[in-house]
Amino acid sequence: MTAVVVDEWPLIRLGMVEALRAAGIRVLADTQQGEEGVRRAVEAGATFLVLGTVRDMPTPDLVSRARAARRPPRVVVLLDQIQRDDLAAVVSVGVDGLLVRSLRPDELTDALSRIRHGERVVAPALLPLLVGLLGPPEEGAALHAPLAGQLTRKELEVLARLAEGRSNREIAGALYVTPATVKTHLAHIYTKLGVTGRQEALARAVALGLLS
Repeated sequence: MTAVVVDEWPLIRLGMVEALRAAGIRVLADTQQGEEGVRRAVEAGATFLVLGTVRDMPTPDLVSRARAARRPPRVVVLLDQIQRDDLAAVVSVGVDGLLVRSLRPDELTDALSRIRHGERVVAPALLPLLVGLLGPPEEGAALHAPLAGQLTRKELEVLARLAEGRSNREIAGALYVTPATVKTHLAHIYTKLGVTGRQEALARAVALGLLS
C-alpha cells in the first residue's frame, strides 16, 4: 500500500508519515499544498490520499478532484475544527474516511486498512454529526456486514435512538418496551453488524447508510 500525505504543518506531516511507514505503508510524497498532493497521488496511483489541514483549495474540491481520476486513491480527511456543514460538504463528494486529527497512530493505520478493504470509516466523535448525511458506501463494504440488511424495523428504531445518545432505559421508554427488550435488540444488532459495542454499531450503521 502507498500514500500521499498533505498538511500545512511540517510536524504534523512528519508524524503521519512516520505512522504510515511504521505500518508498512510506503509514503510516496508529503506536501503542504492540497492541489499538489492530489496531482501526485493520482499520477503515482497511490492507494491513499491523506488530507489534513490545507489552505490552497477547499477540502471538498480536493476530494472531488481525486475521486474524478481514472484510478482514484482512497481519500481520508483528518479534521480539526468540526462543523456539520463542513462535514456535509466533504461527505457529499464521496470521501472514504472521516477521522479526527487527535487520533493515535494505530487508529490511523487501522482505519486505512479497513478502508482498503471497502469500508467507509468514521471517527466515533463525528457520528452524532453525521447521522443522515452518509448514504451507502461502495459495494465492497457490504461484505463486512452481510447481515446488515436483515435488521428489523424495531432494531432500526433502537439504532436511531442509540445515535441520539439515549440510554437503554430512555430507549425503552421511547419505544414502549422494557429495558430487557432493548438489551435483546442491541445484542441482535451487534451480531448482525458484526460489532461488539455501541460505538462500533453506530460507526458501522452510519457507514452502511442505515441511519440516513
